[in-house]
Amino acid sequence: MSYRTILSVINQHTSSTVIAHYAVALAKECRARLVLYAAHPEGTSESTLKHTDRHLEHLVAFADELEVSVKQMRVVGQIGQLLPQQVKVEQADLVFYPLSPDERYGDHLQRHIVHQMLRTVSSDLAVMRIVSMAKPHPRHILVPLVKVVSVMERRLIFINQLAKSFHAQVTLFHLSTARTKEGMPDSITRFREELQQQQIAVLERTGSGQVAKSITVEAITHHNDLIVLGASERGALQKLFFGNPAGDVMHKPPCNTILFRAAR
Repeated sequence: MSYRTILSVINQHTSSTVIAHYAVALAKECRARLVLYAAHPEGTSESTLKHTDRHLEHLVAFADELEVSVKQMRVVGQIGQLLPQQVKVEQADLVFYPLSPDERYGDHLQRHIVHQMLRTVSSDLAVMRIVSMAKPHPRHILVPLVKVVSVMERRLIFINQLAKSFHAQVTLFHLSTARTKEGMPDSITRFREELQQQQIAVLERTGSGQVAKSITVEAITHHNDLIVLGASERGALQKLFFGNPAGDVMHKPPCNTILFRAAR
């Protein structure tokens, strides 16, 4: 299975164009239709709208060069309300959502739009924070995994298409509370085998200790240029007592980072 329609959210921030380049690359690999979607509240300044329009024009031209079928939209309204509806109208099966500089995944008390997206967008959702705009094409993708890999099939599809789009190497990073001598868990071994069947270069590494710190150290020391995290399945109370490692990494990542949440 591959994606058929990919939607990428565009705004006035240049980082959203970097994220859209990921969407264009995946659309080309999957031979999918691409929707570039911009929504601004009523009363948005002309300068902001012009920045967004320039980004749309650039991305449409880029997609056309790669012969990717592309549709652009700029609408007026609150994106938190409009985007979930548009995802259903377009029958998009993957959405790229750019985190704005002041938006933090995991900080539920602040009621950021990203949390509304995670609740209401029905498709696969890739929430992305850009750290480096100089490396729009990842070559070394770090995928942290715990013993039991949730929604494995959806995550496999996303990692598989992402790695193929950029001819990237994937490192599966097993995190545990303490080092064991049992080797890799069966679910991670299966994850590796499925990727290798698709001719993707895969490495396996292990780490222990504080989760967010371990991921950051691994990414820096082994020169990964993209991290793909799974969305936390902990409830608000669990996060309060046990923390939210994915949120910690997304807040200050060492490189470009995607938080992947599988379709509802």
